[in-house]
Amino acid sequence: MKDLKLVKDTEVHQVICEWITEKRVIIGDYEDMKEMVLSMIRAGYCFAMDRDRLRDAMEDIAFMKNAEDDALKDRVLRSLEYEDEDDEDDFQDLMRTSTAPQRAPQRVQESPVKEPEESLIEA
Repeated sequence: MKDLKLVKDTEVHQVICEWITEKRVIIGDYEDMKEMVLSMIRAGYCFAMDRDRLRDAMEDIAFMKNAEDDALKDRVLRSLEYEDEDDEDDFQDLMRTSTAPQRAPQRVQESPVKEPEESLIEA
């Protein structure tokens, strides 16, 4: 069995860059980066982190290695944007409308006016 090499989130950029240098990997696009990470996993590297964190590092490094690629630049720029901007606006709208108790307008039912019945017994 291969020796496992644990890669923590604090060192992921360094470990990947060292692999690229040591193996002389050419990163042309993000697909190259994915293939390289698969090679690292096959070689026994274990990325002990959230996959989002790993993807962020992969995007950063792919852009570092090929900064002229507009697709890579767009990936990095998208990751720098607030993800839930629309969700946050929806949440704020909901909070504004739900802070005051809301009731459906109540209809006042008028009871029919009864005319006094004439007495059936005549005096």
